[in-house]
Amino acid sequence: MSDSFHNSKIRKWFASSPPVTWGMRQLRELLIGALRQGPIPQHVAFVMDGNRRFARSHKIETVEGHNLGFEALARVCILCNRGIILLLYHKHLY
Repeated sequence: MSDSFHNSKIRKWFASSPPVTWGMRQLRELLIGALRQGPIPQHVAFVMDGNRRFARSHKIETVEGHNLGFEALARVCILCNRGIILLLYHKHLY
């Protein structure tokens, strides 16, 4: 079993635990409440940078670092799906 696969299973187990699920729900409600305090931006852009550095610092494969970055972006997009018209994604390939 590869180390990144094992870490992925542990991460999924941890993320599904009741305290973490509760904490994430509270954080989501806090962020949504903060968005409701002012005008919601019409356009948002994300520049994905640092996935390779993250992977190297956590001693996982570079591809796994990019996958984790994409998963994080997907979670943010779900939170942003509250009135944003245009969502831009930009990725540099070096």
